[in-house]
Amino acid sequence: MKIILTNIPNYSVSDENCENLYYRAIDNKADAVLIGPSSMKTGERFKGRGVKTAVSISYPSGTAFPDLKAQEILDCEKLSGVADMYFVTAAAGYYMSGHEDNLREEMRLCVEAAKKPVYFITEAAEMTDECLEKMCRIACEEHVKGIVTSTAFMPYDIKRAGAADVSRLKAYGADQLETVAFGPFCAGEDVEEIQKAGADMMILNESCEIGNV
Repeated sequence: MKIILTNIPNYSVSDENCENLYYRAIDNKADAVLIGPSSMKTGERFKGRGVKTAVSISYPSGTAFPDLKAQEILDCEKLSGVADMYFVTAAAGYYMSGHEDNLREEMRLCVEAAKKPVYFITEAAEMTDECLEKMCRIACEEHVKGIVTSTAFMPYDIKRAGAADVSRLKAYGADQLETVAFGPFCAGEDVEEIQKAGADMMILNESCEIGNV
């Protein structure tokens, strides 16, 4: 299971915060870091250091206009070539209210814009089996690389995705999608449980005590 470190839920986005995130990832032998677009220039200093860079496309996360997210990816690519992959926050609530076509267009446009692996972040614990299965099917058809279980933003009053949601995503992805776990994981037991559930990748908050990942 691959490990990604991030500081995004902590709103730690200064250049110094970004540098420290990369150094911690290198020290802990993590596979990648997840940063926001504003940190891409800082991330360029660490290219070739053994840690990949994932860039989060979070805003406007709830928009009903998929082309805005695709445009943000194009802007990121124009600004810097540091991104190895993109993590896009899906308009999950809009999708769950019946707008399946919007999700499909969102995925298609973002994949076309990136020309790199694109992962979509949802809130799996809030979704019925039917809704989550359909999202995974659309993602496969639109060549999305993987689905992330949650945004892991603690202020949100939502159910927290856990190992059971990882197992659901793994089943619905049918070996075509990578399953990525993201949540308030802070102990070795959490990592072990998520790994047993079948996660291909796990995003950890850099503030947690992870030891050697």
